[in-house]
Amino acid sequence: MQSTQQRDGKVVAFTQSRTNASKFRHDYPLTNEVRNELLDDVYTQFTDFVLREEYIISQPIIREFVESYNLTEKKSYTLEFNLFWSKVLYTARYREDLNYINHFIAQNVSRSPIVCHWLREWEKAKPSFYRIDYQYHQQEWRVTNLLTDEIVKVMLRDAPIPSIQERDIVVGTLIPIGNSSYFPLVEFYHFDCATGQEIMAHLQENYLQYLDESSFYEAFFRILSILSEALQLESLRIRTVY
Repeated sequence: MQSTQQRDGKVVAFTQSRTNASKFRHDYPLTNEVRNELLDDVYTQFTDFVLREEYIISQPIIREFVESYNLTEKKSYTLEFNLFWSKVLYTARYREDLNYINHFIAQNVSRSPIVCHWLREWEKAKPSFYRIDYQYHQQEWRVTNLLTDEIVKVMLRDAPIPSIQERDIVVGTLIPIGNSSYFPLVEFYHFDCATGQEIMAHLQENYLQYLDESSFYEAFFRILSILSEALQLESLRIRTVY
């Protein structure tokens, strides 16, 4: 719930600015200046930094995994980058030498504190499967996290995905941008309808069992591995259409 305060007899929302933030709060709105800085300058600089440092190292094994499904070029590209960022954020939790969030912050100590607080939230971000519940318009959705049942508002940074409809299933990693809103770190991977139904069945039957036996990431990647057959079937359907 968004926090408020009294000012001149009126209730107003707390707003996070460059100077007043002691940490990044998901539910507090941002000033337009800070929001634009994070979404444009910081996002671009940080993601470019990570790609320069890690992409060539990680690409071969991820590309081998993705190419085994014979997806279209567009779908392969989207899946590859979702897996790449899942790996980067997972590694940041356990390998200080590969924590690019820390490295970037150390090289940008002159940035305002809220930039550092926001990037720290990236360390907590985890990939998940989402169901599109409602589209307010092409670039703003309400989605349900299928692994936690949490309902969140998603805003797209980039061009909308024209083929996505309500009830479709996507996979990706959400980053907070204040005011209880989130954006996908990179474009969601969008499953076709039939594959989405298979995903729902797998999640309902297996995810909680795997989570009881392992960490979140181990459970997530085990589910993703189980979905190999579903992805293969999707690739066959896509090739038939095209």
